[in-house]
Amino acid sequence: MKTLALIIGNNEYHDSAKLDNAVNDATSINREFERLGFTTIFKCDCKSTDYPLLLSDFEEKIPEFDASIFYYAGHGFELDGINYLSSIDCQIPPSDKYSARMNSIMLNEVLEIHKKNNTKINIAIIDACRKSFSRSNTSSLSPLIAPKGSFIAFSTSPNEGANDKGYKGNSVYTGSLLNYLGRERLSIEELFKKVRKTVHSLTEGKQTTWEHTSLVSDYYFNTGQRVHSITIPYNENVVKDVNYDTDKDEFSLLIKNVRILNYYKQNPAIDDLLDYNPKDLDKNQQFILGRNLLQSSRSAFSSSDFFDLLEQNISKYTENNENHLLNGILYEIYFNSYGEYRGDNRKDFFIQDILKLRKKSAYMSSFKFINDLLKETGDKLVYLPQKEDISIDIDVLASEKNATNSFNETISYQVISSIIYNGIDITEKISTYDINGLNELGLKSTIAKFLTAPIDLIHVNSNLKIDKMLFVNTNNIDTSKL
Repeated sequence: MKTLALIIGNNEYHDSAKLDNAVNDATSINREFERLGFTTIFKCDCKSTDYPLLLSDFEEKIPEFDASIFYYAGHGFELDGINYLSSIDCQIPPSDKYSARMNSIMLNEVLEIHKKNNTKINIAIIDACRKSFSRSNTSSLSPLIAPKGSFIAFSTSPNEGANDKGYKGNSVYTGSLLNYLGRERLSIEELFKKVRKTVHSLTEGKQTTWEHTSLVSDYYFNTGQRVHSITIPYNENVVKDVNYDTDKDEFSLLIKNVRILNYYKQNPAIDDLLDYNPKDLDKNQQFILGRNLLQSSRSAFSSSDFFDLLEQNISKYTENNENHLLNGILYEIYFNSYGEYRGDNRKDFFIQDILKLRKKSAYMSSFKFINDLLKETGDKLVYLPQKEDISIDIDVLASEKNATNSFNETISYQVISSIIYNGIDITEKISTYDINGLNELGLKSTIAKFLTAPIDLIHVNSNLKIDKMLFVNTNNIDTSKL
């Protein structure tokens, strides 16, 4: 089903009315709709002069589609029974209905567009009346009746407040909505019921979503078309390789044997796969081969041998400045078999050898590929591998302590108070590694492992020279083993 979406998010109102997450919400919705294959019209921090152009474009394009979605995140209010979605030019609260009309979209204008296209499925999603502008009898969105063939969803029930924060980098409502949009074959009614339950739970009953529908046809946001990312040029079954069919041909049967932790099947299968002429493998086969080589490199000699001579072995897979096998290796480091980001549980097998390739022009496109994906995750605790070296500065605060061990020797050690990277305290995460008693090199090695970064880029700025570090309570230290 072809779907058109108009997406608006407004943060930059005047000082007392600014919002924190409306633009984040709209941006996240736009990204998810693109992954679902929808055509989007996307605009943030709209001025009053933007609204006529956006609505005109939206209305003109709808006849070419089977369904339309209007999504708005920002301030909303009601005056004299009319619902307004304000531009950033709008005074909050508005001085009167006349200035409100000049600086806002009237929700009825959107519904009139729906009425003209009542043979389509039309959806309006309003995440409005945020925390900084509480809903009341005079500042809430007035109840509406959905035109035939349409569905209207509000982030709150009439006269309730809505949270601009509360779900990671999104509002409680949009964050909850994003949690369910990718679910396959979840009807629109079922989806918003789940959203209502989640919002109600996360706000401890303070916010209840509200919907009104006159739909007579079924609508599913995802019927199986969603891709993990619009920047991944590979089939879904190799991106989410848990779904890869391992019985369809000789190549897939060999992949199946690589996944079996059996020495007598795994190594011969890897040897046979590496014997394939790269020109006989399409990009999806090369991608999943790269993933499985890394997966098996800790258990299969044939895979570890491949990585021992990585640059020599991988070069033959480069064609037209693309290396799909390396893309698969890099993807496997950061993403699991469900296509989900691994977070702190990244695979670091042969990581230093793999990252050395970032300086080679032949592999520039592969590192751009993984960089783009990592940027989408928003993880500030991940190194973005790139050709140009950027020093990774680590700030360490420690205190000097002395103790006497069982041999009556005085030992000086440094108790680590904080380790800061990119403005984030990672002390607790680093302390989980077994590095008590190690020096600065040991600390750098551990941080490189944690960040999945080249060790030569790690630069430690410490108030003390780190010769023997500890992450333990200074009142209970067994120094005899240090």
